[in-house]
Amino acid sequence: MSLSPVAAVHAVRAAPRLRWSDVGIASMVAEIPSETWTTAAIEASIRPLYRTLGFKPGWVETVTGIQSRRMWPTGQRFLDGAVQAGARALREAGLTAADVGLVLSCSVYRDRLEPGLACEVAHALGVPGTAGNHDVANACLGFLTGMVQAANMIALGQIDVALVVTAEDARPVLEATLRTLTAPSADIHAFKGNLATLTLGSAAAAAVLVRRPPAQAGPRLIGGATRSATWHFGLCVGSAEGMQTDSVALLREGVALARDTWADTQAALEWSPATPGVVALHQVGRAHHEAIVRALNVPAERAPATYPWLGNIGSAAVPVAAALARSEGKAPPGTPIGLLGIGSGLNCLMLGMTA
Repeated sequence: MSLSPVAAVHAVRAAPRLRWSDVGIASMVAEIPSETWTTAAIEASIRPLYRTLGFKPGWVETVTGIQSRRMWPTGQRFLDGAVQAGARALREAGLTAADVGLVLSCSVYRDRLEPGLACEVAHALGVPGTAGNHDVANACLGFLTGMVQAANMIALGQIDVALVVTAEDARPVLEATLRTLTAPSADIHAFKGNLATLTLGSAAAAAVLVRRPPAQAGPRLIGGATRSATWHFGLCVGSAEGMQTDSVALLREGVALARDTWADTQAALEWSPATPGVVALHQVGRAHHEAIVRALNVPAERAPATYPWLGNIGSAAVPVAAALARSEGKAPPGTPIGLLGIGSGLNCLMLGMTA
């Protein structure tokens, strides 16, 4: 008996999406910029608007829970951070650039339309010309999407080693937003529309994925699930001039999508809320973080928060949270780790790995 088109779609969606048995994660690292921008200093720069709106100093920090964020120092390109993260990831994996078969660059921010950022990263690292390279653009889901692409190519036998990198640069867009909010025409609508931009920070991350037979010990990528709610594509729209966001609707719909994706992931990986020792989440701010933790029904102490000191670092948020958890001893070898990302679109992707 054949399924109707609708039933067939539901049957496909009910099946496990992503599963790998021979993909290892040889390393995952975070690169944190040295320059700190406090929320208090940012709020001080828009004090005239605060007076007009009747806001007290500290409003943004109180609402978002973000005390500071990092920026690349003047003279250092954000892509330098991606190269530094990639070089360290290769060292920690015990590999060299000559071993790499694919380089993926997954940043939201980019300072040009072409060529792809991945080719510059590959050149800077000395990756051979026999390796492939391209950019992966999927908003804040870029890094996890890149991991999926790399894992699939490894599973298909096309490559043995992939380097996935990302670097975000919040300085240009944040400076543009501050110009908007200090203009004489700035009002409550401008403030509400640009509030999300005030949460942004900069960082870089990298991971090395390798072919690892099931019998071979070591961290590995297990699988996961993905969902979308593309009818909400207009809730968060970013450009070089800032992010226009419906924060209330974005929070509500993003949490609902994450809840459904987590349910799919549990089914695909045969996990329960108690399975992951660490859940590395996309980090937007306090309300978002706490709502996602409640929706996933995981212990709060297993979802480390980086937003208080790093802010929203886009596609780097999930790998940075995971890398820091591992380096700080929160995920001993063998610990199941969940990687949950949400990107404007709306799209959600959750992957399971072992430390």
